[in-house]
Amino acid sequence: MYIIISGINEISKNLAINLLEHGDEFIFIDNNEKKIKNNEGIFGFVNQHGNSYSKETLIDAGVERANFFIAANEDDKINFVSSQIAKNINSKIFNIVLINDQNNIDIFKGDDFDFIIKSNQITADTVSSVIENNTVLHLFTNSDSHTEIIMINISKNSNYIGKKLNEISLPNNSKVIAVINSSGNINYDYSTDLRVLDKILIQIPLKHEKTELKFLNEKRN
Repeated sequence: MYIIISGINEISKNLAINLLEHGDEFIFIDNNEKKIKNNEGIFGFVNQHGNSYSKETLIDAGVERANFFIAANEDDKINFVSSQIAKNINSKIFNIVLINDQNNIDIFKGDDFDFIIKSNQITADTVSSVIENNTVLHLFTNSDSHTEIIMINISKNSNYIGKKLNEISLPNNSKVIAVINSSGNINYDYSTDLRVLDKILIQIPLKHEKTELKFLNEKRN
């Protein structure tokens, strides 16, 4: 997968560490040269200097081939505009938007925003944690709504291969957000059969660790 992260801060850096461990490709966009220089010492040259609300900057960063755009700036106005422009350039991109001011939640309810989360509800431990061999990847925790976002990777030994989403066991009250195939394309047609290297992005209630282990074991047996 290819992910564009708009905004360099502790939240986005923790997420990048998680993605790096998982083997995903990513790039940061930020207009602060000092932050970029410091970031290069951690991640190398995976930074695009500029404003993420600039169409030219987004194209230079590879938005046309990106699977995810994560708007993690500390300014909600930038997150709002940059997400819309990213979706306008690449209609298939999946936008994840971090909201800094709770009063702004209502303005992020349009179709351009696939998933929104309050930035102060993301814990570093959750963002950077990986279950066992990365079969289940924890992305975000929303402590207010008691939900979290996880990504399930379909391994070559998985019993999910060849099945449809309604044929596999998922936690109660979970919501499938998207299925990403091995080419990185986001699929919203949940009637297709799952294949090796597919990734399922799911929103689940918290306190479902036993259920997670259940479908981990199912895929290994």
